Amino acid sequence: MASTFAWLAVDPEQRRRMMEAVELFRDHGTIDDLGIGAIRDGISDTLFPGTSTLHTRLRYVLFVSWLLEIASQKDTAEDMAWAFHDIERDFIDALKRGMGDAKEGIIGRRAGRDLQRVPSAVYWGTLISWGIVESGLSVRGYFRRCVLRSDQLRSAPRQEEVDTPIELTPTGIVPGVPSQPQGLLKSATFDLRHEEASFFAETITRSCAGTLLAHLVHRRPATWTDAASAPAHLWDSEVRRDLPPNLLDLVDLAERFSLVIQGANLLYNLLLGEATSGNAGRYQGDPVERYREKLAVWADRVNEIRPLDASDHRAIGRLMKDRRRAFTPSTQRFLTSWFDLARTPHAVSDSGLARRLVRERESAVKGGRARLRPGNWKVLDAWGGSSGVDRIEFRWIYARRHLQDIYDGLEAV
Repeated sequence: MASTFAWLAVDPEQRRRMMEAVELFRDHGTIDDLGIGAIRDGISDTLFPGTSTLHTRLRYVLFVSWLLEIASQKDTAEDMAWAFHDIERDFIDALKRGMGDAKEGIIGRRAGRDLQRVPSAVYWGTLISWGIVESGLSVRGYFRRCVLRSDQLRSAPRQEEVDTPIELTPTGIVPGVPSQPQGLLKSATFDLRHEEASFFAETITRSCAGTLLAHLVHRRPATWTDAASAPAHLWDSEVRRDLPPNLLDLVDLAERFSLVIQGANLLYNLLLGEATSGNAGRYQGDPVERYREKLAVWADRVNEIRPLDASDHRAIGRLMKDRRRAFTPSTQRFLTSWFDLARTPHAVSDSGLARRLVRERESAVKGGRARLRPGNWKVLDAWGGSSGVDRIEFRWIYARRHLQDIYDGLEAV
């Protein structure tokens, strides 16, 4: 029995980060071979706090709080926990019924009751980050408070017999969460009601003030009329328009960092292509030629932007400190060296210094799992022809989907 609820004893934010790390290995375009993930996440957290690459739809934030409320009708904290365990899994079918053929975004739509990555684990960090759930509160802690409140109500004198209101232990969930719709467990959709969208707009404004997420909640770009017309990147011109200076600087830093660091990953893949050239037939096309071409295109783009310099390095350091994320000396040295090399981007492909830098960085990050480590044939052979070559998007596609849900809800009657 204890193992079933083992996840409840783990810090929700640690669990979310662990699940995100696992998820990265499913997308070969975003794997973090060179140890840049902490910076990626630091910038992402600053732009879009409370978001996660595990998120699907925004209404799950409310689903979790509503399902907790339903489970809390049981008598004991243990019974509540078991009820919540079952309700989260039963709710998959409610969403399938409500969404009909549009089942994308349903957590557990394939796994069903065997689901391991439950919505409460995925979204708990959001509930805390946005101030909907009290910081430090766990699911079991919430249920214990519910039991305590029930005991307090049973032992309290009748209200008409006292002059002051009864003070109950707070549940830990902020007052004002919209009430759950009728028949929630029978049929549910991801569409936000107007009151729910307004709640999110107010909550994000309060808890995420000064971020790009809060800015866009109230300043929808004129060209963003629906999901199909949403900006492709967070640094697109329609997003930049009317940004305050601090956000404009951060978006500019994110864009340039995303582009410059992509070159290191492309060079890493070029080195892998050269190391596996004897097995070229197993890949579609010649990976060496492919990555040389990609690096040439990358170099042209880098020449069009302002280089990353010491001031940008300091800005990243301040950001990492503010987000309480590790910014190790080895990572700092790697960035300093790569930023300098990227000032002459067309020379990177054949630069002995650049190649050595990437090799040493992979070895420092991955140790015995490093593909470029001499004699590590088994790990090298597992390379599928592409690893971490896409530009970092800083969770834009997930934040964009949340914003679209809010925009649609605010327009609902």
